[in-house]
Amino acid sequence: MGNHAIVPEEIVQLDDIRIHDPKTVENLSLFVLTGKERVLGKRYHTLAEAMDAKAVTVRETGAVNELSIDNNGTDYIFIHSGDIVKGGKQDRTISHDIIVAPNTKDMPLASFCVEQGRWQQRAEEEVVAFSSNTKMLSSRDLKLAAKHESDQGKVWSKVSEQKAYLNEKLSKRKGYAVDVAAAQSASSLQLALENEELEKSKDSIYELVKDLIDTPDAIGYAYAINGEIYGVDVYNNRQLFADLWDRIVESLIVEAISKEGEEKSADKTKKEVLAYMKSVKETDKKTTKKLNTITNFKTIENEKGSIVFSTEDLEEKKWIHKSYMQIDTAAVAQNESPLLNARH
Repeated sequence: MGNHAIVPEEIVQLDDIRIHDPKTVENLSLFVLTGKERVLGKRYHTLAEAMDAKAVTVRETGAVNELSIDNNGTDYIFIHSGDIVKGGKQDRTISHDIIVAPNTKDMPLASFCVEQGRWQQRAEEEVVAFSSNTKMLSSRDLKLAAKHESDQGKVWSKVSEQKAYLNEKLSKRKGYAVDVAAAQSASSLQLALENEELEKSKDSIYELVKDLIDTPDAIGYAYAINGEIYGVDVYNNRQLFADLWDRIVESLIVEAISKEGEEKSADKTKKEVLAYMKSVKETDKKTTKKLNTITNFKTIENEKGSIVFSTEDLEEKKWIHKSYMQIDTAAVAQNESPLLNARH
């Protein structure tokens, strides 16, 4: 047998962030990003961890688009944009990344309803507060509707759309009719994401990609579905990224399942991911919003719909999370509407 030379992986990187070859399972491709974390020595607990430990209380305020949180402990809490809180009068998603300092009381949380129609107790759940955070928004369009367009009507529309896609794709995959809507609340995205048939389909893909987080110096990922890049996320604290990974990858798999069987483009390369990340320039339109005393939310957007969301820890004077996305500018122009505060 002859010797086979090992061909080194081509290095493709932006500044000190390196993009690695993708792992592709079915119609989902995941690119691991590695690099140097720059927010060191600070532990951020995720909202899921904090709610499980009863270290925080997320409460209703009487308005759909604003909740309230108490951090009853001595740890910093990182709430990830798209986190879904279950219970209350309606399940909600949190609009933006936000860092909650220790011993914080009555801090407002911008939110959007991901369950239409209910405004009362569900089963044995507590109605004035929320019980858990186990899921994240699982579609690019939903993330943009909540985080960028601030459009409650569009959030509801995209929830319905994704559930319809999941019903269609899961039914085809299983060979029998599947309906992810739950009897307790047919409009709830949270309960749909807990559907048993969806869990089974998701788990087979999860087992093949879950270990990507073990890549040395992994600080982020890019993902493509059906050969189209859907987004890139980078974290400046490796422990935070690792703690978020299971829920992140679950949300990506759900999105990929909802897009099964659609027209497929050629698989994307690392260089195309690099070009996606470089499409926004520092000279493009910038906006900054101070969410609380320690969190800034910044966007940089160009005329072609490329956007970078950046969350900054003001205590550290460094960004903690960057998210690169592509917006359908024509669709946004057609669907612009004021923030809705209706209860139903």
